[in-house]
Amino acid sequence: MTTYDPTKVRVRDGWCVVKMEPRKVELSSGIVLPPSETGAEKVDSGCAVVVRVGEGQKNRTLGLENGMRVALRSYLKHANPIPTEQGEFFIVSSDDIAMILPPDIEVGVFSSPAVPIR
Repeated sequence: MTTYDPTKVRVRDGWCVVKMEPRKVELSSGIVLPPSETGAEKVDSGCAVVVRVGEGQKNRTLGLENGMRVALRSYLKHANPIPTEQGEFFIVSSDDIAMILPPDIEVGVFSSPAVPIR
């Protein structure tokens, strides 16, 4: 299998390369999640970090930049996996990005740090 460096892929127009965040085992609230993924979760929504951004007008309008955390919509219309040994990377359309997330927001099983209690 040929593997690629996802940071060197040149994407076009309204496309981005994203690295999927790993699945959480336990939420900050203490809820323990099942240890294995279901088939639905593999293609379902999740959080990702933008690695490369195409130079199209749509991406400029959205303000997408490398390193941003994004939430992907529940049905990815256009998602192409990139074979790599560094993690799970996809080329996605900016249409599949539902929102840009602050780094401290927790979103379901695909999350990073917990939301601070205020």
